[in-house]
Amino acid sequence: MTLAGTEHGVGDVAAVAALMRESLRSGAVRRMAVPLRQVVDDGRGARFLSMPAVSADHGLCINKTATITDGPGPTVTSVVPVFSATSGELLGVLDGAAVTDLKCAAVTAVVTDHCAARSSAVLGIVGSGVQAWQQYLGVSAVREITEVRVHSRTTAHAEALCERIRGAGLARAVVCASAEEATSGADVVSTATTSVHPLPIAADLPEHVHLNCMGAHTTESRELPRSLLAAATLVVEDIEIAVAEAGEIHRTAIGLESLVTGGHTGLDGRPTVFSSTGHAALDLITCAHLMAPPHR
Repeated sequence: MTLAGTEHGVGDVAAVAALMRESLRSGAVRRMAVPLRQVVDDGRGARFLSMPAVSADHGLCINKTATITDGPGPTVTSVVPVFSATSGELLGVLDGAAVTDLKCAAVTAVVTDHCAARSSAVLGIVGSGVQAWQQYLGVSAVREITEVRVHSRTTAHAEALCERIRGAGLARAVVCASAEEATSGADVVSTATTSVHPLPIAADLPEHVHLNCMGAHTTESRELPRSLLAAATLVVEDIEIAVAEAGEIHRTAIGLESLVTGGHTGLDGRPTVFSSTGHAALDLITCAHLMAPPHR
């Protein structure tokens, strides 16, 4: 079975978020075998990625494989073969973008629900691509967002995203001329860009602000300035993977399992930042949802 271009909505986001919470609380994520992603550079600008994960609890083995090139055409192409962890049978090949999009929206919902103030109503988004829409889906799944502010380098793209948000009928959406304008005073901020340099986030963020950093985040590049990361309580999918892939500053971060189970010392009233690097365990959980037989 092959699923290509799978569409999902708020219902799927909520369902996958619930499955993620259950898997984190039960220890299923901790019990998965998830090696560090492997990256092969061909020396000419193309990279090839492999992100495997095996779960006895879910009975699945996956390997999200991707190519990243400078174009022309799509710069990222990915697929996720899904195997039975017991028989080794190939159960399906899923579209990698569909899995990634749904995974990102769902984990955003999980983290935002634990970190953002209950009264959060204003969402600032920097970026206007596919991941920016996932941020809207994830945040709006757990908070009653009434206003969305969007900034993008391409105004037409920002307007298109705002039109899509308005079409959902749940929030006012406005295009902002700068990242500062989009994020100033926002309750929740989501960055979803390809920038390898820190974005000009507003200086007057509320003390209760929660930020979802979903774009470029490595040991050498990040969307948020180091000063903001240092002043915030960081949340990551997995501490060891975050340290290896995005730097030592994540050593004292709160891992997803601790966030969901309450096994941490608290969020201490500071801004919170979800410093996402990606994690194949969450891709596997998303695949488990997509592969589940429909309810009759």
